[in-house]
Amino acid sequence: MQTRNMAIKIRPFTQQREGEEVIIGNVETGVFLALPVEAAELLQELAQGKSVEEVSDLYEQKYGARPDMDDFLGVLETKGIVELSGERREAKGDGGEAKGEWREAEGERSRNPQVLQPRYHFSGFPQHLARLLFSWPILAGCLLVIFEALCAIVVDPSLLPVPQDLFFPDHRTLTWTILIVLDLVAVFIHELGHLVAARAAGVNSRMGISNRLWNLVAETDLTGLWGVPKRQRYLPMLAGMLIDATTAALLVLLLFAQRKDLLVMSGFCVRLIRALALSYLLRILWEFFLFVRTDVYYLIATFFNCKNLLRDTTVVLRNQLARFIRFIRPIEQPAIPASELRVVRAYAVLWLAGRVWAFATLFWLTIPVGARYIRDLAGVFNTGYSANPSNFIDAVALATYFLVPTAAGLVLWARGLLKPERI
Repeated sequence: MQTRNMAIKIRPFTQQREGEEVIIGNVETGVFLALPVEAAELLQELAQGKSVEEVSDLYEQKYGARPDMDDFLGVLETKGIVELSGERREAKGDGGEAKGEWREAEGERSRNPQVLQPRYHFSGFPQHLARLLFSWPILAGCLLVIFEALCAIVVDPSLLPVPQDLFFPDHRTLTWTILIVLDLVAVFIHELGHLVAARAAGVNSRMGISNRLWNLVAETDLTGLWGVPKRQRYLPMLAGMLIDATTAALLVLLLFAQRKDLLVMSGFCVRLIRALALSYLLRILWEFFLFVRTDVYYLIATFFNCKNLLRDTTVVLRNQLARFIRFIRPIEQPAIPASELRVVRAYAVLWLAGRVWAFATLFWLTIPVGARYIRDLAGVFNTGYSANPSNFIDAVALATYFLVPTAAGLVLWARGLLKPERI
């Protein structure tokens, strides 16, 4: 196509300098691109009302090369940054060259953002209230509670919950019903924390259900954070972990108060609190499974200005493996700035460590606790319904609690493997 005969409309866009690149994006569609500084200058000149010919001339005067405006504007059109109208025809030959390449920043991807505009959740949440909830006095209070809980654990290490706290030999369905309801509430509050902290930074976001491998998870899309300065992104990313850590600390302090006879609680309540505290700690540990996109992953990627750290890392690891295993085909990787490539290679070690940590958790907690329940339920099923009807129904209900989320996670995981990646 020839752009000189086209009317060009530039949609409102944000821009943030990130090292050797500039992140530009459309907040409404949640699509962001990492452009070289030179390419970002082209877009800025166009946004000021200059024609394509004028912008091309200025670029050539400054860099000594003619930019390929057809290619550049074509990419921006597919991402919803610009609208092109007027005469369109295929251009023959090389339309010029531009310095560098543009890469998509990690987040929502769509070929047609105008059609697939995201629906934001709690976008009407008052920004002043969001800022109050995540103000420095509130954050300092949370850190103080966490510090006090750590001190209590040092004084009495038995306060720290262990895997056995998730095993309940009686009242299984009742206990797990309470735990599951409380856990769902905790997950919602975790994601709401991300969302409200993002609102404090002036960014809208949305919640959704997804999967990490075969595990069913809730997640908040914080793609819009690309549109604010980097220093404003950290708190929304850490908000969920901060809420989990503070709540776990409060539960530990309740147990400490009970141990010191400052609070009276039944044995069932103590067991429930220990199990709930363990679930919070496990949720925090999950964030360090750095082979998937967790809150800690996004924190690292943001700190080191990496646009798609996980995808780049997996490609690097695959290509290294392809050097030794013939049937593995290497994947061509787009140009990555040298500073970012060094981070990718270092992160590959953390990626492998995350895998090891995940398997360690599997054998330390999931398998032992699951094995105890399997033995317990197997005994109930072998005895049969007639021997103890209430106990049999209790066992069936508990088995369903485990099977339904796992089955849903497996379905999403399989769909992810079969469905081609959107670009």
